Amino acid sequence: MPALRPHPHFDDRGTLDWHSNWSSALQQAAREGKLVFIEFGREACSQCRALVQSVVPRPEIAPLLQQGFVALAADCDDPEPEVEALAMQVPEASMLPFVIFADARGRYLAGSSGAVSPRAFEATLRQLRAGPA
Repeated sequence: MPALRPHPHFDDRGTLDWHSNWSSALQQAAREGKLVFIEFGREACSQCRALVQSVVPRPEIAPLLQQGFVALAADCDDPEPEVEALAMQVPEASMLPFVIFADARGRYLAGSSGAVSPRAFEATLRQLRAGPA
């Protein structure tokens, strides 16, 4: 099994294999039948750090991400156009990080901005994994 690519800024304790390129994340999601989880933030953002270091590795969250999602660390200071377009769809987006979910074709599914509540994040992951109601 290949080594995991670490998050470019924060230590998630080896939880996820982080892409830093939209097209490679999308290709893997399509190949593996997964959704895409995008952490859209910057290195200087304390809430971005909290998401990656304190929420992602939680025992109730990490397996959901590992089983159903491909992770993309997207830099809001140098965004890829496709990620920036998805970020524009996040309701009431005003604070980093933007947490964005897309399907393997790049279509927006859900998103939020600002501090991430572990409970709400877990609920969103479960809802997205379950598919449309």
